[in-house]
Amino acid sequence: MHEQQRQRTTRMLDEAGVELALFSDFDSVRWLTGLNLSPPALVLFERGNFTLLADEGYGEASIFGDETGCSYVPIVGYTIQQPIDAPARLAEALSEVAVGVNGLSGQVGVEEKSLTLGLWQALRDAFPGSEHRSLEGWLLPLRAVKTEEELARIREGFRLTTIGHEAGRNAVRLGQREIDVWTEVQTAVEREAGKWMQMGNDCIVGHRPGNMSAAPLDFEIIANDSFILDLSVVVDGYWTDSCATYYADQPTARQIELHKFVEEALAYAVSLIRPGETAKEVDEKVRSFMAAGGYEVYPHHTGHGIGLTGHEAPRIVPYNQEQFQEGNVIMLEPGIYIPGVTAIRLEDAFLVTADGAEQISHHDKRLP
Repeated sequence: MHEQQRQRTTRMLDEAGVELALFSDFDSVRWLTGLNLSPPALVLFERGNFTLLADEGYGEASIFGDETGCSYVPIVGYTIQQPIDAPARLAEALSEVAVGVNGLSGQVGVEEKSLTLGLWQALRDAFPGSEHRSLEGWLLPLRAVKTEEELARIREGFRLTTIGHEAGRNAVRLGQREIDVWTEVQTAVEREAGKWMQMGNDCIVGHRPGNMSAAPLDFEIIANDSFILDLSVVVDGYWTDSCATYYADQPTARQIELHKFVEEALAYAVSLIRPGETAKEVDEKVRSFMAAGGYEVYPHHTGHGIGLTGHEAPRIVPYNQEQFQEGNVIMLEPGIYIPGVTAIRLEDAFLVTADGAEQISHHDKRLP
């Protein structure tokens, strides 16, 4: 699993002259292995070889070496024989593995922010006098370009997301509460998946005082209400995202006007996506489109990447100079919010292709 990810990482480290590296950020570990692990875990790189240090109770990790030729070192996580202290066991395992690393010269790359004091000490003891080079953020640009293996998980997530939205649209009825709608959405997704699923995000009536983003509570759907369902489903560690706006009964003339304009704004945003386009410029153009239409511009991002987290590079925000690359998976989500009255947001996912963008989310966002 994730052989391409490790090949990319090897090339990057070789070009930088880094012979040994320790990846401690949990998302980095999952990206390098393809395993939906439980923390804590580490990946040690040594001259093109990768070693995973992870909980011995995680069965999928045991096949890591068999399938890829990489090493797997189990650590004691849960136990009744001694106090539970997985970070300490991880530091001990790192010390033992490091003994076998011979003839190291040059720099030791480290993801610093995720290292515990125990791991820092183990690293220093193993390689005394070595120069530590920060690898913080090095994998983020690599993670932004998805492989077919990753896309398969993301596409399955969007298949389930569509089922959730179908249930949500049907559940938005007068007298239903936000939590009632969410329960029906979650049940539909998990019934289809056949297991518990990690899910989020917003499930909110339009007449809430703050109606842009919120978890479901007991607010009831009332007459002339709008209802934002912003739904993420996580499949094997990979996130989706999506948003549609539904209505308790027939939308008002004002809601129809707003909804159609947000549809136009989303279509305009999609037309801007291509390799080489700058995230900042897309953000500025879509905000200008909203303002030219006479609407207050949304205060949140125009969009964002997805992957092992719900928000990854590239962020489509005013400061970001990153350029889109073929293989990015991005969300686009313009919206209009009138606090305490109504709110409309529509969101779709797109794979950046050589000549534009392929829509990979397929939930129904149309007016009833």
